[in-house]
Amino acid sequence: MVLSANEKYIVDEKGNPTAVILPIREYKKMLSILEEVEDHRETKILSQSAEFKKLVKRGLEDIRADRIKPWKEVWDDL
Repeated sequence: MVLSANEKYIVDEKGNPTAVILPIREYKKMLSILEEVEDHRETKILSQSAEFKKLVKRGLEDIRADRIKPWKEVWDDL
């Protein structure tokens, strides 16, 4: 991600940068990218868990045994 030249820095009394000010649009874009990375990380961890693998296996068995219903049918029964 390329930041614009619009960012501004806050410096301490010695001139060392301590913070950055950037346009809100770029800030929100950065947050969105970080959320995607975190979602990907969580998905990877979940997909490697034994419990997840067990649930997927059971779901595939249910599909093969025709023990499934369309979501709309289930939803309407609630």
